[in-house]
Amino acid sequence: MDQLTSATTVGIVKLEGAKNWNVWKFQVGVLMRGLGVFEIADGTRVKPEAEADLSAWLKEDSKAQSLIVTRLSESVMLHVLTCTSAAEMWRKLHSVYEQKSDTSIHMVQQQFF
Repeated sequence: MDQLTSATTVGIVKLEGAKNWNVWKFQVGVLMRGLGVFEIADGTRVKPEAEADLSAWLKEDSKAQSLIVTRLSESVMLHVLTCTSAAEMWRKLHSVYEQKSDTSIHMVQQQFF
């Protein structure tokens, strides 16, 4: 990773599970947008068919994968070990934690309000 990437990732927490999913998703999403790779992770910029464009896409996908994987606890990383792209990792994490996180927030709101 380049110096910009290293410098901007210092304060980003590791994803531990549903308890910090929303904060992690926000921080990593902002970082990926700033580095121009969020569209790779969210799947809107798909793997190109043309050989000329493939090399650049693979480099960006690797950057997005690195940004995701280096911010996961070991237990969370088990969910993405078989993923082959940043988009697949992002979707997998969403499928595991998005519902649980929403449920947790609702339960906390019911307790305090």
